Amino acid sequence: SRDNVRSGPIAATYAINQLGELNHEHRVTMAEPTTSTHSSRRLYAFSIHSTIFLFLLSFRILNALTVRTFFQPDEYFQSLEPAWHMVFGEGWLTWEWRHGLRSIAHPAVFAGLYKTLNYVHNVLNISPAQQEEIYVAAPKVLQAVFATMGDWATARMAGVLWGSEVGWVALALSTGSAWQWFCATRTFANSLETAITAVALSVWPWNWAAGAKSEHQRGELRLSLLLAAFACILRPTNILVWSMLGAFAVGNNKGRRRSILIWEAAWIGASLFGLNALADHAYYGEWTFPPITFLKFNVIHSLSAFYGRNDWHYYLSQGLPLLLTAFLPISLYAIYTSLRTLRVRSPSFQIATTITFVTAVYSLIAHKEVRFIYPLLPMLHALTAKSLQRTSWSKKTRNRVLWSMVALNLPIAYYGAYVHQRGVIDVMDHLRNTKNTWRTAGFLMPCHSTPWSSSLGLPGTSSNMWALGCEPPIGMSPDEQETYIDEADLFYKDPSEFMKGEPMAKHGWPDRLIFFGQLEKTVQEIVGNKYVPCFRTFNTHFHDDSRRVGDVIMFCKTEKAEERSSLDDE
Repeated sequence: SRDNVRSGPIAATYAINQLGELNHEHRVTMAEPTTSTHSSRRLYAFSIHSTIFLFLLSFRILNALTVRTFFQPDEYFQSLEPAWHMVFGEGWLTWEWRHGLRSIAHPAVFAGLYKTLNYVHNVLNISPAQQEEIYVAAPKVLQAVFATMGDWATARMAGVLWGSEVGWVALALSTGSAWQWFCATRTFANSLETAITAVALSVWPWNWAAGAKSEHQRGELRLSLLLAAFACILRPTNILVWSMLGAFAVGNNKGRRRSILIWEAAWIGASLFGLNALADHAYYGEWTFPPITFLKFNVIHSLSAFYGRNDWHYYLSQGLPLLLTAFLPISLYAIYTSLRTLRVRSPSFQIATTITFVTAVYSLIAHKEVRFIYPLLPMLHALTAKSLQRTSWSKKTRNRVLWSMVALNLPIAYYGAYVHQRGVIDVMDHLRNTKNTWRTAGFLMPCHSTPWSSSLGLPGTSSNMWALGCEPPIGMSPDEQETYIDEADLFYKDPSEFMKGEPMAKHGWPDRLIFFGQLEKTVQEIVGNKYVPCFRTFNTHFHDDSRRVGDVIMFCKTEKAEERSSLDDE
């Protein structure tokens, strides 16, 4: 069957080089190469693949350093802010970190980066201005490395399963994806989870999962399970992916092979989760298991619904279309045709079933976000590439369809990465570039509307910034939760009363007052001649949250308005 996992002694030897070598059929029929020929081919393959990888890395670094828009707060507040706080003792720690809902594993990646940079800066005596730029850019570059690994692994998975031509198509889909350009280099746990899942899938022993009698794949199994366990630590819900793939692997095997699969999964999972428990204990100062706490707060107590509820069909009507954009029709066709076969030993059936299962389970949860199903994208790209390559169309037609779909993604990628919600990034850049002209700054915006300490790039700069809070109703009864109003909602309920009353007195009137354009007239009426507009930047043409409509505007206190529109120390 054309859908079977590619196998054979020479195919196994060169599996990692699927994308650039001779086709599989030629490899398995050729005579065993001499040592010199074998070495030459490996050197050639290494050169080719190194070149491709470095090109992909350059592509993703460019991607990372040029994205100018804001997506969601977790990009900063569940990764860079905790990491910044770990290293420099400042930063905004959200309620999840105070209640042990998050594992320190993901922020620790960036904390290690910040710690290393801080040491290098001290040794080399790098200037503060250069430090700022490096601290801001370095996490993006690191995430670009992870994104590159995800692109590469997606192509390798497709190549290993269905041949090098499918691998190349999968690579084109991954690098030509609007969603990937928009999200792959952002510092979400979901972005790293997706890249690690792709790498784990690329080394997953598909022959074993299909129950085939094949070469020894225990090393690949261990590496895949190690990566899968780390992905589950980053996002506990990743277990949904591996529980389904693991069920296929166990169900399609018996005897010693099945025992090996179960034993390897058990000891690797237990070891990695044990090490993570030690890391979390060191961070929190007590024994805690964030996945259980996370489920307790967000599922049992339904606190995730505090941040919004979505229709059951969200992932079908919005999630998958956003992930796949122009690829959606062929992706849906690929899932359908793969499921229709009912061949449990087929990799395409296993992948399609996993995608369907994970999407269905997520659809049962009230609070939904497209990035929750982001780890499915490598599988979707691989399956889509296989379906496109296996159509009855001519090669010329297939290429036209492929590049037409990629072309349709370009304007979407541009608008998402460079236009929509760029003002909240620009205003933080402006604060960083003018840090010597202000002492305090206040944000009259829905909570977490902008990046925070890590975006300013220099320890000590953010200590006098404040923003409206949105703590969830922790420890309250269901009736109390229904009537609970957080600080941000209290402000928007009556901005005038908030700013003239005790809440504003608690924060104090800052040197810089930052808000969205829809509040401009209201704020101007309240502050009178105490403040003057000193910075305005475009944010978005539209927004589903009416509070975030309009430009991002900064008001400066008038005492020194003529002198760089700022207030010096009194």
